[in-house]
Amino acid sequence: MDRARAINLICSTVEISQSNPVLQEKGSSMKQKSKFPPRNAKRVFRVADLPKDRNPAQFEIINANSESRVVILDKRRRQILELLAIGPVFCASPVRISDIVFVLKREIGLEVETEFYPGDRATGAGDFGVYFLRSRVRRLDGGEAAA
Repeated sequence: MDRARAINLICSTVEISQSNPVLQEKGSSMKQKSKFPPRNAKRVFRVADLPKDRNPAQFEIINANSESRVVILDKRRRQILELLAIGPVFCASPVRISDIVFVLKREIGLEVETEFYPGDRATGAGDFGVYFLRSRVRRLDGGEAAA
């Protein structure tokens, strides 16, 4: 493929992407939304913004395919699961939420969708993501029920 044709292909792909406000990667749980994230999306600026209890707790995770598993989580993993159960959470955080979300998805099969929103182009702010818990979560050891 010659250089001019390659540049043309890239430009037309960008035009198609920009004309479509909602983009979804095949087989992925990432979407780009137009407009704004939900008002209840939580920002985590510091550890104090996370749920306080870090002791081991037992949870049942039920995914969309009705697959169920029981897990015991503690420390940061428990805090992030309980945070996601409260509602949507901004991905970017000095507390490194994304690291734990990735681990929870990989290790226990937690279904978490990432929706992307456009940043403020006037100020040069980049796009940003918000996590949405899609699994149903139930606390099993007598504690307060999650989502």
